[in-house]
Amino acid sequence: MPSFQYRSVTPNGVTHRGRLQAPDRADAARSLQGNGHVLLELSAADGASGLLDFLARDVGRRKAITSGRIAEIIGRLATLLEANLTVEAALEILGASQTAGRAKQAIGDVLDRLRGGASLSSAMAADGGVFSKAVIAMVRAGEAGGTLALTLRQLGTHLARQEAVRQSVRSALIYPTLLLVTAAGSVLLVLTVVLPALEPVIAESGMTPPRLARLAFLASALFRQYWLQSLLSLLAFGLLARRIMTDPALKARRDTLLLRVPVLGPALRCSDTGRFARTLGGLVGGGVPLPTALSLAQPVIANRSLAGAVAKVASGVREGGGLSGPLDGTRALSDLATQMIRIGEATGRLGPTLLQLAELCEEDTKRVLDRSLVLMVPIVTIFLGVLVAAIIGSVMTAVLSMNDLVR
Repeated sequence: MPSFQYRSVTPNGVTHRGRLQAPDRADAARSLQGNGHVLLELSAADGASGLLDFLARDVGRRKAITSGRIAEIIGRLATLLEANLTVEAALEILGASQTAGRAKQAIGDVLDRLRGGASLSSAMAADGGVFSKAVIAMVRAGEAGGTLALTLRQLGTHLARQEAVRQSVRSALIYPTLLLVTAAGSVLLVLTVVLPALEPVIAESGMTPPRLARLAFLASALFRQYWLQSLLSLLAFGLLARRIMTDPALKARRDTLLLRVPVLGPALRCSDTGRFARTLGGLVGGGVPLPTALSLAQPVIANRSLAGAVAKVASGVREGGGLSGPLDGTRALSDLATQMIRIGEATGRLGPTLLQLAELCEEDTKRVLDRSLVLMVPIVTIFLGVLVAAIIGSVMTAVLSMNDLVR
């Protein structure tokens, strides 16, 4: 009998990993859901099937669907459900409307799992990372509260807004990127062509070039002599950066340091707070118990330091405390966020208050991004202008010095 490994949230709100045997994936999902588990992941655990699943999901399709297409799929699914269609019928129509490709394949896989007895959120979670944790958590919130269509509509709007911000950032980065490429090309041209051509002329004249010119010639000589070592150093730096991005221990330290960086730290905290508040608000508003909702909402937090603090809060809530008290003790979120959560608990409107907090955080994050991008262009322009001017100035100084010597 096939073996399946799973990750789920137990009825008391604890995240649990395990393995079980079942005739197929659908029976495994029904068995776990019958015991009160909320499925997060479910995949084949035996060697051959596990390898095939890995090749199909993680190599062949993982992250192959753009975030814009995901937002479009969620929005269309919400529209179909608002027309009183069943989830299965809506997915059939949605799959038929897609051209052949990754999106069509992903929708077909979700539909197959749904027909096998899995819930929509479980079917999405088992689809190899195509749908993000935030999307799955929000879908699970809509299923738990019986408001799937409304939740998907809100989620689609949120994803579309995120995609618009992402596209605006990419568009704003085009000009600085062109500046960097142009400046790098100019510097390389001076170091590899102009300065080597002037160096023998200055050497034959017997003159001592000014200090700025000597530094430029030294930089040119070092670059031409050690260009391979420089390239290997850049490659090693890239590999080190990749390790920092993927290693859990190093990533936790990096995330802690990032929160302390001026401007960037508050922006990252606000962004994670917005995602967390929106997901938790949808779960609580859908009737999910707070301990379970916290466990389901925690994975949407990208920063490891903040995620660890929220995990401690979840432990305190399971012991019978409220949300604002343990949250205030960790200092994970801003004072405004903690105050709004405290007000939501006091008024019995925690779900709507969390959604309002999410709106505020998303607006603040967008405002910080817009300001940073506006400031970045002149800063990059001035820096590159000074760099190129210094190199050209050193060359011109050497040329003028030769001219004075000839006279």
